[in-house]
Amino acid sequence: MELYKNVYQIQSLFGGRNLFQYLFVGENTVLVDTGIAETPEKVIFPYMERLGLAPKDLKMSVTTHADLDHQGENDNIKRHSPGTWLACGEADRELIENPCALFDLRYNFLREDHGVGFDPEPGPEAGSRRAMDVSFSGGERIWLGEDWNLEVMHVPGHSRGHLALYDVKHKTAFVGDAIHGRGCPKAEGGLAIPVTYYFVDIYLSTLRYLEILPLDCLYSGHWPVMQGEEVRDFIAESRQTVELLDRVIITSLSKQPSGLTLRELIDSVSNAIGDWPKESWEIAMFVVKGHMDRLEELAKARRVRGERPVIWQAL
Repeated sequence: MELYKNVYQIQSLFGGRNLFQYLFVGENTVLVDTGIAETPEKVIFPYMERLGLAPKDLKMSVTTHADLDHQGENDNIKRHSPGTWLACGEADRELIENPCALFDLRYNFLREDHGVGFDPEPGPEAGSRRAMDVSFSGGERIWLGEDWNLEVMHVPGHSRGHLALYDVKHKTAFVGDAIHGRGCPKAEGGLAIPVTYYFVDIYLSTLRYLEILPLDCLYSGHWPVMQGEEVRDFIAESRQTVELLDRVIITSLSKQPSGLTLRELIDSVSNAIGDWPKESWEIAMFVVKGHMDRLEELAKARRVRGERPVIWQAL
């Protein structure tokens, strides 16, 4: 789908959710995200062919953040087009270059202390190892043509190195999974999975940053296109969800003096939200752990020493 002149949204499905990549066709042609392992050959390259483009025409492919459905086939891109520069956020580089590191350090880092996590080994959709050519920290510009650039923004919260791209000329932002509302939607409506931000205060600063950015349209990795007031409503909903989770966690801990485990807190939060599918609740491990880290720093909760799985109590 052409979003505006020479900018395209490429759509497929993954786990019942929309999966979007974005293609900028200028004097430099730039792809944003590569999907899962099969996405380039099944979706991206055929779409480019309909536009009269070959894989070798890609000058750069930017991975917004470390997640298998956004980085899954960087290797496929490079094999078809060795001259394409692969780029990502510096703080996510290790996880994007190596699917095993993604699973060990991002998806399963809570398994030992809390008994929650993903399958231990990456599945085929996670793709193959591939080194990045360049990494960004925010503040860089990607040149697309005369009077047309993409500003690189560092918007952590969901991941340490999460990037977004801002088209100043058209007042549009391409934010990947940087903001979440109440959760990630199914393609046919309703929610598919919980919110998955982790660094709470940084996530809130990302919301504030995007709130003051001149924005006509917001494009993401999974959410519908948002325009005007819809953008502001989505940011407000994202902030309200953070506040709700804080309240639910603090209330749940105060009602259970002996303390609660991460899994018990996940259940409390998920029940309070009410519209996260039950089979997806464990994915809320990231956001609940992020809130607990923050509450510990604020001296509102403490860990019970020596317990495994870890137990937290209210202070």
